[in-house]
Formats: sequence, structure tokens, C-alpha cells
Amino acid sequence: MQKLWFTYKKWYINYIGFELINSNKALEYFRDKLFISIILLVNFFGILAYIPSVIVAYINLEMVLVIIDTLAVSVLLFVVLNKAISLRIKKTIFSVNLLVLSTILLINNDLSGNGPLILLMTTSAITLYSGKKAGFYAFGYATLVYIILLTCIKLGYFNFRYTVGYNFTELIIIALNNLFFNLILIFSISFLITQLHKALVSEKKLQKALVVKHNNAVAARNKAEQSEQLKSAFLANISHEIGTPMYSILGTTDLLKEYNKKDKEYQKSLTLIENNGNKLLDIIADIVNISKVESGLMPINPTAFNIKNSVEKVYSDLQKEAKEKQINFTITDLISANEALIYTDKEKVEAVLNHLIKNAIKYTEKGSINIKCHLPEQGKIAFEVSDTGIGIPKDKFRSIFKAFYQVDTDQKNALHGSGVGLAISKAYTEMLGGKLSLKNNENSGATFGFTVSTHLQSEETV
Repeated sequence: MQKLWFTYKKWYINYIGFELINSNKALEYFRDKLFISIILLVNFFGILAYIPSVIVAYINLEMVLVIIDTLAVSVLLFVVLNKAISLRIKKTIFSVNLLVLSTILLINNDLSGNGPLILLMTTSAITLYSGKKAGFYAFGYATLVYIILLTCIKLGYFNFRYTVGYNFTELIIIALNNLFFNLILIFSISFLITQLHKALVSEKKLQKALVVKHNNAVAARNKAEQSEQLKSAFLANISHEIGTPMYSILGTTDLLKEYNKKDKEYQKSLTLIENNGNKLLDIIADIVNISKVESGLMPINPTAFNIKNSVEKVYSDLQKEAKEKQINFTITDLISANEALIYTDKEKVEAVLNHLIKNAIKYTEKGSINIKCHLPEQGKIAFEVSDTGIGIPKDKFRSIFKAFYQVDTDQKNALHGSGVGLAISKAYTEMLGGKLSLKNNENSGATFGFTVSTHLQSEETV
């Protein structure tokens, strides 16, 4: 039923070209739409009621009613189907038609008929689609009709046919009640329409504001994405631009080592160039990696590999640095050969181990460093990197995981580096479904522990 009504209403709006010819933007436009709904409803139900009412009136020889109903329906159809006249004229003709119909019915059927009801409905409908002022005009017309009728009855020029038993006082009371109730309806309808329109306007403004905010958010997101893309492109480009000459320098340095092998100062200078060149490459790689992590562009590439071999590789790569500082570097491997095959991102696990061990070496002058690995539960692998270095103040436990933060220390060598190693390590472990933690040892030094999931799924397979 609702679908049929919307189809009927849409057809009529298109038929009269309402959306094209109406230029009102506020309350009048809203009332025009109400008028269209009212006139369509009256047209539909009026035609349905016309046929039985005319038949009954004809049977009862009430020819006045037949003529009145026929004229009223004819005028109604003229108003509905004539698309040459404006909505304002349609409202006027429609209102006059109903007022005249209700007046004649009131005279013909007096107070017991449907005349007073139609008159009441007419003033209410006029208030709906034309406003409070037009409603008061209709109320004034109804008041005048009642005054004229009551005056004629009082003077004996006219008498109601169906309420002969009512005395004049009772007729006045009935008329006043009808008019008073009519007045209440006009005020109520006018207030409700105004409030409803304000609510609709507020909702429309809110929707516009939400659209603006949404568009701003989308624009901000696009701008942020463009900034991140530019940032990533810049870092990738700068990494390439710096890396290319650095590899050339390191390659040339390695070639120059073949000359003047007995000249210790010469070889020492080349070693210094080589070491610092490698450090610079590591710093560039760290900055690019932390940028990718922060922008969400760092991919996860899980593979199946032997974790014992990875730990041995990291240990072997960093053993020379530990030996140069006379640090006792050991491994506590609690993983059996049958449990060594895991599935996660190999490069990131090795990168975390590499960062933690390099930090341990940097902050340990003498003493020991130990790598411990074990399987705490199914689907998890855990690592601990313990050292006997300077340790970390408890109030710095959270701060050290921030990018480019370094703990204040008297060790000059410890201040070297990019300051993003722990931030990258923390991000990597969380990306791999684990957690990075820190605790100070009882005597001296610190222990970094981290876990990763051993059955990680890649983003492509999720």
C-alpha cells in the first residue's frame, strides 16, 4: 500500500512539474508538499465516497445533496488534473470548494450531519498547507456562518430540520464548542508544523555539516596518504641516493686495503672509513624502516625457516664486536632440532635480535651477554638478551621505546646510532603477534625479552 502511495504521489509531482516550478526554499515549500499529499488523499477518498453517497441521496430524493456532491467532486478533479494553474490558485479553489460544501451540508443536514465535521477539517487542512493566517481566515468564515445561521434561527427565518428539539441556548453552546475546538486545532497544527519544519531544517543543516566534515576528513586522509607516499618516496629515494655512493666508497675502500698492507696508519684509516660507512648505511636503513612502520607500509613476509640457524647467524655476525670489547658472548639454546622449524617473518626476527644484541654490546664495557631462546607454549617462541652493562633507569622503561630517544649516559660510544632500534624492535614484535619487554638484572645490566607467533599468516592469505 505504501509503495502504491509513493508511486501515485511521484506521478502527480511529475505531472504538475512541482519540483521545477516551485522556487520556495523554506516553510512554504514544505507546506506545498503537504498540500499535494492532502489534495491527493481527498481526491482518492472523495471519489470513493462520492458514488455511494450520491446513490443514497438519490434514493432518499435528496437532490440537493446529489447536485452539491457532484459539483464538489467536479471542482476537485478540475483542481487536481489542471496543471496549467499554480499551486497557490489550486489551494484557493480547493479551500473555497470545501468551505462551500461544508456550509451547504451544515444548512441542509444541520448540526447532526457531517457539515460541522467537514468545516472543522477544512479549517485544519487550510492551516496545514497555507499557514496560521489562512487558518484564522477560515475560522472567521466558520464563525460568520454560525452567527448568520443562529441569527436566522433566532429571528424565525430558518430552522434546522433534524434538531428541532434543541433550544436556542443549546444551539449556541454547540456552535461555541465547535468553534472553540476549531480554534484549538488551528493553534496546535500551526505550532506543530512550525516545529516540524524547524526540526527538518535542523536535520538538513546537520546532514550538510556531517557531509562537510566527512568531505574534510576524506580530504585530510587523502592529504595524509599523499604525505605518507611522498615521505616514503623521499626516504626511499634518499636511501638510494646516499646508499649508491656509499657502496662505491666501501667498495673502493675494500679495494684500497690490498695496497700498503704493512702501513698500519693507512690500513687503520681505511678500516675507520669502512666501519663508519657501514654505520651510516645501518642508520639510513633504520630511518627508512621506522618510517615504513609509522606509515603502515611495512609488509609482513612469513616463511618457514630454522630458528636455530637464524640465531647462530646473528651470533656469528656480532661475535667479533663482542670480542673486541672482551665481552663473554654466549647462547642458551633450549629448542630441540625437532622444534626448530617455525613459520614467521625471518628477517624481522633476525632484525630484532640484531638490534637488541647491538644495544647490549654498546652499553656493556666488560662482562657478558647471553642469548636465550625457548618455546614457552604452543605457537610461540621466546627470546631473552641479557647483559651486565650499565642497565636502564626504571623511569626510562617506557621512553626508550620511542623513536630517536636515547638514555642519558656517560658512555660517549653509547650515544652513537639512530635511536630507533628499540622502536623498530617493539613494532616488529607486535606485527609478529608478540610483545617486547624489559627488566633490570639483580646485579647489573638489563634483560630484553620478546615473543613472536610461530604460525603467522601473511596479509595476502588472510
